[in-house]
Amino acid sequence: MTYLSTTPTGWSLTPINQNNVQWGIAGTYSFVMTSPTATVNAPIGGAFSMVAGTNSPDGGNLFAATSQIGSSGQQQLSQTITGLTVGNEYTLSFYEGLGQRSGYTGATSGSWDVTFAGQTYTSPTVNTPSGGFSGWTQRSTKFVAGSASEVLMFVFNGSPSGNYPVGVLDGVWFGEQSPAAVPEIDPASCGSVLSLVLGALGLAERKRRRVIG
Repeated sequence: MTYLSTTPTGWSLTPINQNNVQWGIAGTYSFVMTSPTATVNAPIGGAFSMVAGTNSPDGGNLFAATSQIGSSGQQQLSQTITGLTVGNEYTLSFYEGLGQRSGYTGATSGSWDVTFAGQTYTSPTVNTPSGGFSGWTQRSTKFVAGSASEVLMFVFNGSPSGNYPVGVLDGVWFGEQSPAAVPEIDPASCGSVLSLVLGALGLAERKRRRVIG
């Protein structure tokens, strides 16, 4: 089994809708994975893997989250972004997909809620058959900064929870330019998963921040 981390480097992971009496904070089922079908150690014991899946267009590792409300729980994945200009519009893009935990059956559906500066973007709901994988889709939206420092937060919403839907996330980009305008970095050279790009956030040059190493 390959164990990497339950929280991507540079991000915070906070349990919500969690059965803390039974599992405690270790009950969160979120992982950094080498591929959707890799096997990782679950925080509360046992092994975790997805039934099916393909590597994302961004390459490298990826982030996977479940949505077991009241048992394994949901998680808020967040990072504070600084150097923003109040009133400026920023573009967020990311790759997302929907799968299912190995050992579970039944059709699943899911979406991501992304919150920034009091604004929320909900990605279109994806539906998959039992044991299926949706493939990867790139989503894009725009947010307006309300202060020089804001929290960017992702929450995966899957259903039905008993079928154990798994949302996967990769290639997160945030900046004042289109993602296509930023040169790609070979994932093998940096080992990043969620590549957060701070386009022109008060800086003279574009910078790419490694958030998972």
